[in-house]
Amino acid sequence: MSRALEIDIFRGLNILEMENTESCDDSFFDHASYDDMKMNYADTIFPCFSFISGMLLKRDKVVPARKSIQLIGLGMAFNSVPMLLENEKFRPLGVLQRHGLSSIILNNLVPINFRNSVLFPLAMSGLWLAVSFGHATDKSKPFDNQEHTAQQKIDSIFFGGRTYHENFDPEGLLGSFMTSVTIWSGYWFMQQNLSNLHSFLAGAGFLGAGYLVSKVFPAHFPVSKPLWTPAFALTSNGWSILKYLAVKNAIPYLPSLVKNLLAIVGKQSMEVYFLGEILLLISKYEFTENTSIWKMAQSGLNKIFSSAITKTILTLTFDISLVGFAYWCNANGWKIRLL
Repeated sequence: MSRALEIDIFRGLNILEMENTESCDDSFFDHASYDDMKMNYADTIFPCFSFISGMLLKRDKVVPARKSIQLIGLGMAFNSVPMLLENEKFRPLGVLQRHGLSSIILNNLVPINFRNSVLFPLAMSGLWLAVSFGHATDKSKPFDNQEHTAQQKIDSIFFGGRTYHENFDPEGLLGSFMTSVTIWSGYWFMQQNLSNLHSFLAGAGFLGAGYLVSKVFPAHFPVSKPLWTPAFALTSNGWSILKYLAVKNAIPYLPSLVKNLLAIVGKQSMEVYFLGEILLLISKYEFTENTSIWKMAQSGLNKIFSSAITKTILTLTFDISLVGFAYWCNANGWKIRLL
């Protein structure tokens, strides 16, 4: 089995995970808040998405800046929809925007030889640390109060002093430095061509190093997705490698239909992402107070099934819709293309 197919299946699973964490009303699948300074299951998914994009990079090729800029534009356009429909405050950053910014840093702001070197993650980590510690209000506890962090001070210049959501996907410009390191890590991992054993040791090593650093220096190196700290980058890299290894070794035992459908979802990941977000936006939109399509479906199913079975039915219906859409897109050659 080719490596490309393995990565497509891995990416397909990851994009379904990304959408399912938003559809499930369960604290286990929610993002950790800023004050938690920890990593929940949901917090491993977007870093894995960035890690996978790094796995697909070629040694002597770079992603053109215009593609990353278009990705940022798509993300900002989509984030304007809740603002228009629900009068929410505009959220300038998100998954696509963070990824686009980080890709520009990795691919377009440094020479290709530097990108291919371990000096890149060291330089980005050093830059993140210098800014985070140097511009925090309390340098002894630079992340204790999110309002006084360097990241918030930088964002206030560009985004008018806005504050973070309680639970959210990536926000903050400063975190783009370390997200670029996550992308680089996926690139580095594929360049090594490691055996299963060495891949496991690499994943466990990243994971252990991230947690160890956060325990020894909790005030300065917490595991925090909102900040995308070096400890978080290490830890999430470890999870990404171990998840990839698990998927890779499970593939020979999967039915052909499952493998093919997951690979199609991986190839159509952008289309599936947008459809999933649109379906969630429509189904959870409250057209009257505390009333939405999602809640009505839950209420109706709860009259017949237990709450756990209801959640399973809704999740499976959601997943089947996404997989079916990916299959349709693939069969008809329809794809969002960045110029």
